[in-house]
Amino acid sequence: MRILLLCTDAFGGYGGIALFNRELMRALSEHPRLEELVVLPRLIPNPIEPLPPKTRFVEAAARNEAAYVAQLLGTIRREKFDLVICGHVNLLPLARMATKHPLLITHGIEAWKPLRDRVSNRVVKHCRGVVSVSDLTRVRFLDWSRYEGPTFVLPNAVRLDQYGIREKNRTLIERFGLGGKRVVLTVGRLSVSERYKGFDEVIEVMPELVAEFPDLVYVIAGGGNDAPRLARKSVEHGVEQQVIFTGLFDEAMKADLYNLADVYAMPSRGEGFGFVFLEAMASGVPTIASKHDGGREALLHGKLGMLVDPSNAAGIRTAIANALTRDARRIPEGLDYFAFPRFVERVHAIIDSVAP
Repeated sequence: MRILLLCTDAFGGYGGIALFNRELMRALSEHPRLEELVVLPRLIPNPIEPLPPKTRFVEAAARNEAAYVAQLLGTIRREKFDLVICGHVNLLPLARMATKHPLLITHGIEAWKPLRDRVSNRVVKHCRGVVSVSDLTRVRFLDWSRYEGPTFVLPNAVRLDQYGIREKNRTLIERFGLGGKRVVLTVGRLSVSERYKGFDEVIEVMPELVAEFPDLVYVIAGGGNDAPRLARKSVEHGVEQQVIFTGLFDEAMKADLYNLADVYAMPSRGEGFGFVFLEAMASGVPTIASKHDGGREALLHGKLGMLVDPSNAAGIRTAIANALTRDARRIPEGLDYFAFPRFVERVHAIIDSVAP
């Protein structure tokens, strides 16, 4: 079996979708019937990590939009594929060049409403199948698309062996001035187009939390064009000394970042799922997510952590305060539901269903 994967970014990428695509490629490479996986990434902003077996990564496709189209057309002229996977709804018009019936993957808010162009809205009805990272995304996609084909839920995975409860990294403590501090943490892209992440909501409750816990700081880990606005907001709320921005950070330090935290809080409004919740819980950090988006599924509807209403400031404040008074950190029972071997099983079952 030969598979063509069109994706935004994967190896050499940054963020949740890139991580999902890397794990998807690794899972596909383990499928016993796979002969070759050919991947066309749209972006490669960082150095490329080692690729999985049986994988060909077409780096030339990431130069620009014209190069992507040229590489796609050249690939489908020279080679035949048993399955074409479209890794993002924005790539549907391109996937349609390769096949009439792609397998579509939907991640989050971008698939909750009609797509940007009419071609995509037509093409989506002819997909071989639609994979969603959460049941919430699957349902919202079906609400507008009226898609009638097979659908699958493929939640994100976490590599439990890469996290765990460990000693705090003294270098990071000194870099960010966290000595003697209790830490509320949120990890995510600080983008003007993604103001649903929950950074605002946590900043807004920080004054009251600091009054109760004078040693408390809020660490916002990530970079993006919305950082200046969030910095101004922390000044407006009088907590500029308690809100710390790490900027972009190396993926290799992510586990150490989580281990600096006493609470992980992301009361978001539009998260499709959220790798970060799994990573925080795998580090033993008490975790708070929204009851109104895909974060609730990452927490197994409250079995693994606390769910709050993002519009209820008092509820967010109380949840964080309660988490700060908890005893020693622990990894919640049931988190292995999202372990990578389970992800591999789900991927293989989907492939066997759509490409028998």
